Amino acid sequence: MRIAFLSDIHGNELALDAVLADIQEIGCDRVYVLGDICFRGYAPKACLDKVRDIADGVLKGNADAWIVRGVKEGEVPADMLEVMNGEREWALHWLDPADVEYLESLPMTLESSEQEDGVRWLAFHATPTDLFSVIPVNAPESVIERDIIGDREHRLFLYGHIHLPYVRKYRDRTIVNLGSVGLPFDGVAQASYAVIDTDKTETRIDMRRVPYDVEKAAERLESAGYPRALYVAEILRQGRLPS
Repeated sequence: MRIAFLSDIHGNELALDAVLADIQEIGCDRVYVLGDICFRGYAPKACLDKVRDIADGVLKGNADAWIVRGVKEGEVPADMLEVMNGEREWALHWLDPADVEYLESLPMTLESSEQEDGVRWLAFHATPTDLFSVIPVNAPESVIERDIIGDREHRLFLYGHIHLPYVRKYRDRTIVNLGSVGLPFDGVAQASYAVIDTDKTETRIDMRRVPYDVEKAAERLESAGYPRALYVAEILRQGRLPS
């Protein structure tokens, strides 16, 4: 069984198209999307439509919750609250009520059974119980145990949210962050996602990077009239948040 897991598209249609082409080329049995589909990108509607067409399962991310109900005090720095709600309003202009209802209906977790895929995996956006918690690459083992594993019997845990791809072993468990399709933060200006090959004896994890036309994506932010086009374009070009 070959399964593609992707997350944090953030309205970047060119990056999503590149990943979907890569998925088609290598051949995947299933595709799962772990949230943050529309917010902070030039093509919220197109990305949502493509995700709904291809995905076998879709999760809610924190940015999907923002699309549904807005950014609340305490979720972002106080001086960014109005700005980010402006980004939300811009995205809403391109979506219809049914799109928003779909985002609201998304679950927080997806899981498989060993009988189906050869390994028991659990997928979520930030943690299994919270859309906003940040589990960094170097999180203490106590945090991994408390916020991700808990009393769960899954062997493989996959998430997005932090836009920093990694694979980490913890005892007999494996933690995978998918990175970001549309807005990577690790200094590599390419789309990131993960492919899991499983059978009854082995699980192989392929962390994939896919190039796409970053300059064209930056141009589309400006031509679409995105309210923070220059800021987001710089993230795309550098593959990281501005210092």
